[in-house]
Amino acid sequence: MAQLQSPPLTFGILLSTLGALLAGGGIYLLSLGEPLVGSAYFIVAGLGVLVSGILIARGKLVGAWLYAVVFLLMVVWSVTELGGNVDALLPRLALPGLICAYIFSKVRAQLA
Repeated sequence: MAQLQSPPLTFGILLSTLGALLAGGGIYLLSLGEPLVGSAYFIVAGLGVLVSGILIARGKLVGAWLYAVVFLLMVVWSVTELGGNVDALLPRLALPGLICAYIFSKVRAQLA
């Protein structure tokens, strides 16, 4: 008997929580008077991750593709802002890159 796969609800909720924390952190940095560019990065990335997580939790394939677009924007924005400084890029891109790899290796097959 084939086992039905439910949408990856827990992963989507965790991803949404991460997105909310990123966006909230960006808003907090903005309130402290941090430069708009750095704060905006976290706000935009956080909102994208938040929406992606909601879509994934609902079992929507578009959530995986949205995360991929957000990750690509993270890479472009980070390289533009920080240049080729690997020490500065690694903290910004390592975890999002691992999450993207996980989504496309494990989660995407469970989405419709």
